[in-house]
Amino acid sequence: MILTSAPIGKLKAKNRIIRSATNDHLGNPDGTVSDAEIDMYETLARNEIGTIITGHLSVSPNLDYRADEMQLCIGDDKYIEGLSRIPEIIHKFDSIAIAQLSHAGPKGLHPIDFNQLSTDEMEKIRDWFVEAAARAQKAGFDGVQIHIAHWYLLQAVVNPDLNQRKDKYGGSKEDDIRLPVEIVEGISQRCGEDFPILVKMNVHNTLEGIDDDDLIEYYSDRLHQSGVVLVELSGTDFTRKDRKAELYYIEEARKLKNALPMLPMSLVGGIFSKETIEKALEVTEFTSLSRTLLTQPDFLTKIRNGEIDKSRCIHCNKCFEIFATKYERCVFGPVIHKLEENFQKN
Repeated sequence: MILTSAPIGKLKAKNRIIRSATNDHLGNPDGTVSDAEIDMYETLARNEIGTIITGHLSVSPNLDYRADEMQLCIGDDKYIEGLSRIPEIIHKFDSIAIAQLSHAGPKGLHPIDFNQLSTDEMEKIRDWFVEAAARAQKAGFDGVQIHIAHWYLLQAVVNPDLNQRKDKYGGSKEDDIRLPVEIVEGISQRCGEDFPILVKMNVHNTLEGIDDDDLIEYYSDRLHQSGVVLVELSGTDFTRKDRKAELYYIEEARKLKNALPMLPMSLVGGIFSKETIEKALEVTEFTSLSRTLLTQPDFLTKIRNGEIDKSRCIHCNKCFEIFATKYERCVFGPVIHKLEENFQKN
């Protein structure tokens, strides 16, 4: 089943594997695409990943509000030409190219408290997402994914414990999800129904993360009705999981699938082997990989060839820190020259 084709909106993915958006830290400080990133995407596509989602692209035109100094920007037309190199290389291997759109919000270089923004400022952010999607389409991407996870702006907005707004963008679950819904509706109207819109969401959307299944069900249903063709399910506690843990969010995915059987889904987190991929695909239509592909971008090729059944990833979470110190994305190496260039202390 892993290598069978499946639809993403009106597109057809050649297999069920999605490269989940992963911050590669390989961008240029001016927000443009580097040659190292193109090499990375070529390696992923060459190794048969059916759908490749970029690392998060900042929708803000102001580089000071990115998540970090190496995050790519899609907040101005001047970035279109450089970004077009990504889908161009991915398409050479018949893979689908999806641009992930994000606003760092409280996790930015200059953190933003969205509760202090005016309604007009919130609407401006909405428009940034819509304009960014139009740029992604012009750049040749097949679709976009809206980042509503991992405590970035939109995930903070849909968290009722954090959202203290009293206007149309807060005060109830209907209002908390309004900004993402307006973004999806705006993109759908601007880019057309042939341009699929995906979202990435946390399975839990309260600070305690318990007894809030109704939120992900309601949010997913509203977004699906608004035009979302696939929900990728993630979480915020994946770095705290036991090293032996697997399929971190599969039970939440199962509950959501039972509640919304017509909603296409993908699952990311704790998927490091052929067995866990197959178990995930018993629940969701797709399986998303991140750390597995950081350490072995040829993971799927090796599975297909019968060379391995399990990733060499040891779940140590060092990939979240050694990129800036040892200039590696994995403890197994190698050193990446672009990381050294970006982070080496003068």
